[in-house]
Amino acid sequence: MLGLSQLILDFTTKPAWSPLRHLRDDAPPPEPAKAVVEAKAERDAALEEQARAWLEQLDLPGMARLLSVEWNPRLRSTAGYAHYTQCRVELNPRLREFEGQVERTLKHELAHLVAHHRAGRRRIEPHGAEWRAACADLGIPGESARHSLPLPRNEVERKFIYICPQCRHTVRRARKFRSARACLSCCNSYAGGKFDVRFKFKLVVQDEA
Repeated sequence: MLGLSQLILDFTTKPAWSPLRHLRDDAPPPEPAKAVVEAKAERDAALEEQARAWLEQLDLPGMARLLSVEWNPRLRSTAGYAHYTQCRVELNPRLREFEGQVERTLKHELAHLVAHHRAGRRRIEPHGAEWRAACADLGIPGESARHSLPLPRNEVERKFIYICPQCRHTVRRARKFRSARACLSCCNSYAGGKFDVRFKFKLVVQDEA
């Protein structure tokens, strides 16, 4: 699930997550079999079959063939996650503790993939009109952008504050941007959805505390 209320244009490709752990030189090696089991995401054939059936009903057979659904034990505060480029949905295993939340979260994340596919090259808000339309098509109209499940929350200090010079929208970050980022709303309104340096976010505050 995407947490920002306003998406940021990002023209960099983020490296894929690596399962390798960095251990101290003097740390005892973990049990190989146990470590692999705990860290590895597991695909769910039954959920994949169900999700593919929903995509077929939306006349998206190509996406249905590519889709994969996994239980990711590394997810803690996030209920689910959608990977656009890999056509993959990841689910938090704790969802199985809450009645009805597995199917709802699967549809929520699947809607992200559907919205992204339908938009093509056009930039869209993560929980905007396109996503809401996809949710309705998948049978969860009025879906909330955020879950309310009692999952552990990650408290992260966001000491870097950026601002759009056009609309004055602010974004708080735990880390500095590694490359130029621009305000999506302004780029959509004044630059046809393309990156425009006029709307590049500027660092205005770096809290020392």
